[in-house]
Amino acid sequence: MPNLKTYGFIGGLLDSIDIAICLFDADDRTLVWNDCFLRFFPEHAGHVHCGEPYRENLRRFYDSRLEGDERRHMDRYVEEGIARHRAQSRPFVFTHLGRRLRVASLPTPEGLRLRVWQHLHEEPQHMRPGSWDSFPIDLLDHIADGAMVLDQNDRIIATNDEFRILYDVPEGHSVIGATLQDVVRDAWAKVNQPERWSDGFVQDSLHFVGAPFEVELPGGRWRRVIARRTASGIGYFTHSDITELKRQQAALERALAELSAIAATDVLTGLANRRGFEKAIAGAWQACGETGTPLAVVIIDLDHFKAVNDRFGHAAGDECLRRIAAAVRSAVTRADDLAARHGGEEFAILLPNATAEEALAIGQGIRRSVRMEPWAQVHPDLSRLTVSMGICAVKTASDVDIASAMRQADEALYRAKKRGRDRIEIQRA
Repeated sequence: MPNLKTYGFIGGLLDSIDIAICLFDADDRTLVWNDCFLRFFPEHAGHVHCGEPYRENLRRFYDSRLEGDERRHMDRYVEEGIARHRAQSRPFVFTHLGRRLRVASLPTPEGLRLRVWQHLHEEPQHMRPGSWDSFPIDLLDHIADGAMVLDQNDRIIATNDEFRILYDVPEGHSVIGATLQDVVRDAWAKVNQPERWSDGFVQDSLHFVGAPFEVELPGGRWRRVIARRTASGIGYFTHSDITELKRQQAALERALAELSAIAATDVLTGLANRRGFEKAIAGAWQACGETGTPLAVVIIDLDHFKAVNDRFGHAAGDECLRRIAAAVRSAVTRADDLAARHGGEEFAILLPNATAEEALAIGQGIRRSVRMEPWAQVHPDLSRLTVSMGICAVKTASDVDIASAMRQADEALYRAKKRGRDRIEIQRA
């Protein structure tokens, strides 16, 4: 366990030099903050509390800074903020309620994440753009990437040719005085989708200086934008083409998703395998425990399957398993339910938010399907197959752990076998 008192002491010490901190656990829940944090972010005063998800913290943050049409993008801003929080490795700068803040965020040795904010004061006079006799615009054309300079009101005051190419700005068309938002909207308007500009552009991202953000353009093209700002608010932005990188990332994500699905799927039956079932039951158990809803687990075993293999061969045995799997699959119709081949001739069904009676009805439907199956199609001498089932019906998932529920379902299955097979036994937990 982390020593929160130590972090609290450090926070108090940093209060004296006007530095804010906030500590989060591995699940992004708030643990410790100091008084300076509340001075920099007064919207949290009286609301932030130990254990509060960072998502709620961000929602208040954006509620205090968004106006008008931007508010409809609240959820996206929150997700972008969470992504910055989890991935940040370098400081960036933004302005909030008139303060220009630099924020750093790093993981701690205990697996927590500490965020630290510093108030940046005015730069020396010689560092301010206003002290220049003229702006060196020609320098921008020596930058390989797209370059853009914004004034304090986020209006464009200079760009280079590469920027115009990246954003499809027509020859002879000036973007001086426009916003980046205008440029992106115009690009989408050219393909008769002016409403799409907001899908690929987050206006508030301009103000998180040093934190890269991405802009989507028509044709599946993407730009990555990185900014720096002076204390007086002048912004310097570089724009790079990351279209190919995004395509490679998408292809990699698809491949990983396919591999994950393959790893969790039984090759013979197409149902989830034991690994996929165990992963799903862990998530469903937690969700049902949090909502106080019931849950049922059904274990199904093919009766006398060894005799089928011994007499008719493994090819016939495999076909029997495929047909049992089809009967199980057809009985499981709700989106959250999961059917799996649990191993050998054993199948399992996970039924979140299902009562004992609902689980029994599903089990009876499977038994009927198995009895009606034309088994002679598998082998002329195979006239009949049956299944036995054990059900563990859990009234409240928070009161019973997964291992106990699976054990009780196994015990119910054993009773069904002992009492003659081709039957269902229920254990309520």
